[in-house]
Amino acid sequence: MKSVFAVLAILTVLCVAIGDANPLKPLKLYLSQRRPGRDACPDPDHPVGINLAQEQYFVQFVDQVGKTEPLQQRFWQNDQWYKPGGPQFLMLAGEATASSAWVERDDLEWTSLAKEVGARVFLLEHRFYGKSQPSNFFPGLFTPFDYLNSQQAAADVVAFITGQNGNLNITNPRWILFGGSYAGALAAWIREKHPDSVYAAVASSAPVQAVVNFKSYLEGVYNVLHSYDPKCAESVRKGFYDFNRLLQTPLGRMSLQSTFRLCNDITNIDNNTQSFIYQAILEGYERVVQFSEINVGDYATKLTIPELCKRQLGADSDLDGLVSINNWMLFEDFESCLDTDYHQYILDLQNGYAGRDDGDYRAWFYQQCNEFGFFRSTDSDFVSNQFPGADVPIDYYLQQCQLVMVPYPPSEDRNHGNRRGPR
Repeated sequence: MKSVFAVLAILTVLCVAIGDANPLKPLKLYLSQRRPGRDACPDPDHPVGINLAQEQYFVQFVDQVGKTEPLQQRFWQNDQWYKPGGPQFLMLAGEATASSAWVERDDLEWTSLAKEVGARVFLLEHRFYGKSQPSNFFPGLFTPFDYLNSQQAAADVVAFITGQNGNLNITNPRWILFGGSYAGALAAWIREKHPDSVYAAVASSAPVQAVVNFKSYLEGVYNVLHSYDPKCAESVRKGFYDFNRLLQTPLGRMSLQSTFRLCNDITNIDNNTQSFIYQAILEGYERVVQFSEINVGDYATKLTIPELCKRQLGADSDLDGLVSINNWMLFEDFESCLDTDYHQYILDLQNGYAGRDDGDYRAWFYQQCNEFGFFRSTDSDFVSNQFPGADVPIDYYLQQCQLVMVPYPPSEDRNHGNRRGPR
């Protein structure tokens, strides 16, 4: 087992958040692709002609404390690299529908490690995402989110581990959890709380300290760009300055509507719509910086910081740099225009159905509002200076919590508390 931890010790960032694409797209692409605050990174492609992991279900309880109504939790298992006495690798799916590609490909970081140490690998879908729904669930019905939280999710993992130990007659279990972003934090919390069940956890880019007003996020985005090329970061800053200047007048908004290929008329807009527009433009920079050069899909070689800065600096002006990045994101997301209808966005979010992409988005929004926050505001003085005019305040998000479904948005006190997941 020492060889396992020799490898774990040098393992760096592993993109393991799960976000499978669903062919049903009831919402506009700003929910399935431009999904603010949702960090599920893209899935790898399925191996061609290979189906190594069969979809299975493990019976949980909707309420793990009261042991009431059953919940069918989906999982996959792949034994192709297993050697007798090897450990158990369990990937925790994050805030989206899980994809079996994560246990079928042999060229990912965690599956390469599984081959090296002879591990049996599992992928467990998070409760209330994808097909992991209560037993009386029918697609299209709203899911009761009262039991959608990290405490219940942690209990699911422990119950799953206990169940598999019995089902597979594992007498010397060594379960190692893997997860990224929220799923990484969940893995760390479970290892801390249940060391008797979990041998180790690999928590990649894991925000273990939940923050409602995540105003430092954009500070990180700018600093990464500046570290790569100060000229690139300065061009972004100037571009936002020019964007904000045009957004203040009817003629300027007409120009932005054309050059940024906005789907909607923005001649007359309210504050929420203005924040929504800024959020959409910022998201192009956020996603590339966050996922640049991971080992999955286009982010490995195409959607990268070097390519972003090349496009930003290669434009005729700083504002045209923003246009170039926006057009790039539209192309990558198969969008013909950028939807800026904030009020329709709220309506669509209110009507997201369980078992589909929009239901996954609604579920994560509930977790943000009810438990974590992680809202990427521009409330920092640093961000206000480096992204001039980009006004996306914390209240913009909190009022959405009240509008959509949550009676009590997360308290600002959690900015300073010790909210660390399952207790």
